[in-house]
Amino acid sequence: MAKSARTRRVNSRSERYTGNTYEEGSAVRKLSELPVEEERRELPVKVSKKTQANRRRARQMGKGFVVFLTIVCAATVMVCVNFLQLKAQITTQNETVATLESKLSKLKADNDAYYNTAMASVSMDTVKDAALNRLGMTYADESQVYYYDVKGNSYVRQFTDVPAGK
Repeated sequence: MAKSARTRRVNSRSERYTGNTYEEGSAVRKLSELPVEEERRELPVKVSKKTQANRRRARQMGKGFVVFLTIVCAATVMVCVNFLQLKAQITTQNETVATLESKLSKLKADNDAYYNTAMASVSMDTVKDAALNRLGMTYADESQVYYYDVKGNSYVRQFTDVPAGK
């Protein structure tokens, strides 16, 4: 022990480990030589029969566990298939909605065009002249106008004739 204490240098970076397996450099330890094949071989270890039986049993799966895994896998596949069907259905519905919205937009544009054409072809002065001269219509007198108090509604529905007196 006294001899190893004499040859050992404390806090030295050039210190070498036993058997020249490793060298300690300035930053990282490097493998200086590979171990010999004989040194790498493991020694045979005797294992009891009980240990061998435990290892065999640990490597095998029980019937219950296999059934459980089968059920879980089947359920997972069913959920995935259902998800994909729902996703396809939603995609189809979105395409249908987009098609219907496109049709609605076209119909609104056509309706606006027809309305503008109708309004441009008819002059309100012509309508007034036809109503007064051809059809014999007149403006309402003050005695023909009846006022109603509307409470809570924005319009009045008439179900009977208007009374003659105020």
